[in-house]
Amino acid sequence: MILISLAVSFFLYWLILHDKKNDPFPKRGLLRLLIAGAVSVLLASILMVPISGMILMIRYGVFKDISIWMQAVEDGSEALAALIQETVRNNPPTFFFNLISMLFSAGLLEEGLKYLTCRIAVRKEGMIRTWMDSAAVFAVVGITFEMLENVLYGVGSGIVSIIARALAPAHFAFGVVMGYFYGKYLISGEKKYQRLSVAIPVTLHTLSNAFAMSMDLGPFFHVLGTVSGISRIVLSLLAVMIVIRWQKNRTLDIPIDQ
Repeated sequence: MILISLAVSFFLYWLILHDKKNDPFPKRGLLRLLIAGAVSVLLASILMVPISGMILMIRYGVFKDISIWMQAVEDGSEALAALIQETVRNNPPTFFFNLISMLFSAGLLEEGLKYLTCRIAVRKEGMIRTWMDSAAVFAVVGITFEMLENVLYGVGSGIVSIIARALAPAHFAFGVVMGYFYGKYLISGEKKYQRLSVAIPVTLHTLSNAFAMSMDLGPFFHVLGTVSGISRIVLSLLAVMIVIRWQKNRTLDIPIDQ
């Protein structure tokens, strides 16, 4: 079923790059974008563990009651396991902590890494020559991130989960949004668009993941989580349709002086 995800990713690559056939990106520059997406996934996978762990330790008051936890460690694994079970039981999950967790471990981490690695990848290549180029380079990094992340999550996952992730390539949509506003910043010189190029994907990513993570908190959040999952598919389809319209109408074929 991972082949479904790969097929969607290659379609999105084609969608973005076929419009550049008469003025293609430099091969070395395109390779740097692919590497940027791969590096983003690798770093996100590594950093997510300590970040999520730190958030859980704050949530469960480990630093506040450090002496109790240190004593449990000294008393052995059984005492530590009992303390963990008691702490988890006394601190049920809340939407607020899910939101904070997703902000740092998904929104800021993943979108921030994609933004930084893409900026580094195109810094010396002169690849962003038009507004559309800006949308394209960030989209390529997003597609690569999505494809590799789906492969990682696909190992041991159920068929429904794999298909759902494949049909909702939100990282591609986030990349298009990021590149659109970054390109607008390059054209206008207004810093607010540079900030929006990161803030909007971070917000969308954080809320989407937080709603999905909170589906077990009650009927209201179950509905929100379901709507959030559907909205990721809708957002991805809208991104595809918007890119096609941009390409057809040459809407973003506006030169950028760098």
